[in-house]
Amino acid sequence: MDVAGLPQRVSKKSEAPTGFHCRKRSLRFSLRDFTSCVVGVVASPVTPPCWLTAFRNLTLNTFQYFLFSCGQIGMMTLNRFFLQWIVVYAALQEDGHALFPATTVGALLLGFRIFDGITDPMAGRLSDVWIRKGQERRTLLWFSFLVPSIGLILTFLPNHGMEPALRWSLTSSGMFLFFVGYTFFAIPFWSLIGDYAPGNEPRRRVLSNLLGSGLLVATAIGFVVSPILIDKLGYTMAAIILSAIAAVMMALPYFAAPADRFRPSKDHADSPTAAGESEAALTVKDSLLIAFKHRRFLGLMALYSGSQMSFTIMTTAAPFIAIHLLKGSEGDVAKLLGPLLLVAFPCFLLVPRFSAKVGWERGMVVGSIALAVVYSSTAALGVDLIASPMVTAGLLFSLGGPMVALLLGLEPEGVAACATERGGEHIIGIYMGIFNFVVKILNGIAIFIAAALVGYSETIGVIAIRAMSLVAGGCLILGVVGYYCIRPRES
Repeated sequence: MDVAGLPQRVSKKSEAPTGFHCRKRSLRFSLRDFTSCVVGVVASPVTPPCWLTAFRNLTLNTFQYFLFSCGQIGMMTLNRFFLQWIVVYAALQEDGHALFPATTVGALLLGFRIFDGITDPMAGRLSDVWIRKGQERRTLLWFSFLVPSIGLILTFLPNHGMEPALRWSLTSSGMFLFFVGYTFFAIPFWSLIGDYAPGNEPRRRVLSNLLGSGLLVATAIGFVVSPILIDKLGYTMAAIILSAIAAVMMALPYFAAPADRFRPSKDHADSPTAAGESEAALTVKDSLLIAFKHRRFLGLMALYSGSQMSFTIMTTAAPFIAIHLLKGSEGDVAKLLGPLLLVAFPCFLLVPRFSAKVGWERGMVVGSIALAVVYSSTAALGVDLIASPMVTAGLLFSLGGPMVALLLGLEPEGVAACATERGGEHIIGIYMGIFNFVVKILNGIAIFIAAALVGYSETIGVIAIRAMSLVAGGCLILGVVGYYCIRPRES
């Protein structure tokens, strides 16, 4: 039996088989393998663990993937609801008075975003230290899976009948719990793609792909489900319902652990990293230096930073494209992003195979260049090449679906691959934390650029709106250029 607990074929020259023949597989079994295992159970009164492990993997594998994806869907649903509705909620009017001043809420939100970014490396470090103490990383989920839901409920609990001091107390404490809980859940959870697929690249590709598809599912929930709940029940009840569902979903990845997962031990801390240092001797500074001296990881961050900034700019630009270029309304944003999501979802099924064929790095480069062409082309919207300008825009946005699926599906795989190359599963957390920290900073810059272009639209008109599409495409190209400049040269 191999280390994964999966059955192997027994040679004729070896010991007699125990009533059945097994073939080594990582995740899938053929009908012949299953029949052989069943025959072995019937033929032998003493059932070996080989058939039991095989049967468990055969029946629970898809279900385990489902449990893992639930964590991403639940967490990102909370995140999308918060970012999508917090400004609108703060601006609710009663007797001519807003619930909160918009500028003050914006400043508070910016402060918590900065705080959130700073805590990312801390969460990664905590995750890795937990591993070095011989504890499984998945147990950290129990400490944080409820916190973001509680924070979201508190944030959307205030109403006009409360005193201003109580409103601010609830909202500020809710934001604090939301961002802290989000960070200290997300980093260990994302790092599980390494723990749940130790040395198993095909499985890691699938887990990485599930994180990307989960993000799009949560985006669809934000566009479709949350507006209906808010319209029927109000902001507070909508937040309570989604928070309760998300909390249950965020606990499920714990139960998705495969039998051959990475199991740390206390003596694991004495093993050296690729940098030649003992794990136990690594400090926060050492971990940061290992990551920032890793040229392949830095090239990866350049590549992904371009794609993340482009996503943020185009998401911000979508309402202005619908209103100013297509002469529509805010409700027409769904006609632009809806086709993109519909095309992206089935494309996620092809991402693991594409990654296995060309590699995640080449896949990211190809996806970035192709998406840059699509995003830049949206600057010319407003013409009716097909049916109407709105139909033309929807079809053009849909062309970006395959590339969005590719970029989102490969992102976690790339970070985990770099961490594994440098030191193994014990430093995936700090790599995830640093990556998330850098992405959040650049997303903030992207929002600032988009806001500046919106401001210029008051003086130069739709040229500024068209420029947003060109800037989004330019960010992708700059990411590719940065990647080729930073990554290590192949011998």
